[in-house]
Amino acid sequence: MKKVMKKLAVVVAAMVMVLAFTACGGEDMSSSPYLGKWVAVTAEYSGIEMSVEDVFGSEFSISLEDDGTCTVVLDGDEESGKWTETDNGFNVEEEFDFVADGDTATLDYDGVTLNFERQ
Repeated sequence: MKKVMKKLAVVVAAMVMVLAFTACGGEDMSSSPYLGKWVAVTAEYSGIEMSVEDVFGSEFSISLEDDGTCTVVLDGDEESGKWTETDNGFNVEEEFDFVADGDTATLDYDGVTLNFERQ
């Protein structure tokens, strides 16, 4: 039962992210070191790590564009939104703070940590 609840928590967190993407960009982010496609590779909850494909069944990615817009793809669904740089990474829709280090980034949301790699 715990395994099912943990998987559900990850899915709920990701779906909240997807549903939050509704705004437009417009900023010049062409010099940002965070541009590109970030693909979630693992999800962690209460010390248990799972592959994102095991959790979602398909790719979960965020593409950051140079005009401040982003595209999120989760389980074949695509949503658009906006993003900004922060002191230690980037923020999506003024709600989701990613901590980036080179070509890796993490998102902690409601006790779930999603680990991303830039492609």
